[in-house]
Amino acid sequence: MEYFTCLMDLAVHRGRLVLLFRRMDPPVTHLIYADDLLVFIQPSTEGLLTLAAIMEDLKSVSGLQMNRDKSRVYFSSLCTRKEERADVLGIARSDLPVRYLGVPLTVNYARDQDCHSLVEYVQRRVEGWQAAGLSFGGRIELVRSVISDVAHFWLQSILLPVATIRRVERLCADFIWRGGMHAISWYQLCRPRKEGGVGLRPLLEVREASALKLAWRFISGGSLWADWMHSRYVKQSSFWTCPTDNNHSVTFKTVLRYRGYSSLPFGGS
Repeated sequence: MEYFTCLMDLAVHRGRLVLLFRRMDPPVTHLIYADDLLVFIQPSTEGLLTLAAIMEDLKSVSGLQMNRDKSRVYFSSLCTRKEERADVLGIARSDLPVRYLGVPLTVNYARDQDCHSLVEYVQRRVEGWQAAGLSFGGRIELVRSVISDVAHFWLQSILLPVATIRRVERLCADFIWRGGMHAISWYQLCRPRKEGGVGLRPLLEVREASALKLAWRFISGGSLWADWMHSRYVKQSSFWTCPTDNNHSVTFKTVLRYRGYSSLPFGGS
């Protein structure tokens, strides 16, 4: 895909493609993950025609072809003639939120209904297990595996709504107690073993830890994401004194919310 990157950079240099976010350092025209490609450009007719030509050029040189049935184009709410612009690329138009790798991508905070697939996933997992044939310890370990999946995938990607977390934990607790009366509360189960619990991790705490990790990644820098966010929102000011703004993205608002927990000295970048 280096050839595609060169074509995109050349088109931007010649003014045939306009960056979605101008005056950003580093400039980002596209991201590639495995065999997925995300392109970010201004939706001018010339730009869309240029992108279509680049995709055809890539196909002729490398044999790689865009799957139009699986591809989608997304426009901002301010964009006009969306259907006409989508027809230039020959792919269907869609709206956010969209799911990528199972996780909802949205410009706003994820809502409980956006995370319904997570609840369904957990429900399928616990319903597929034969609780009656498992010991209490066996049910605990299976629930631990579900929580690990959630913590290492969903919570590393988005800030899960509290309502979704409550529903997931309720499903896990019902499985542990076989759908009957809960002998002790969920948060008692989540206490360390030496305090009478079984050492499960409460998802609200994992949620907080994931948000702190995100803030730490931004503060540490050195990644494309951190550099881009710093260029867009902090610019020449100090991150430590940067006020929260309504125009900030959900991700950056989360970073600002947790910056006070950092042990770095005041006055950093």
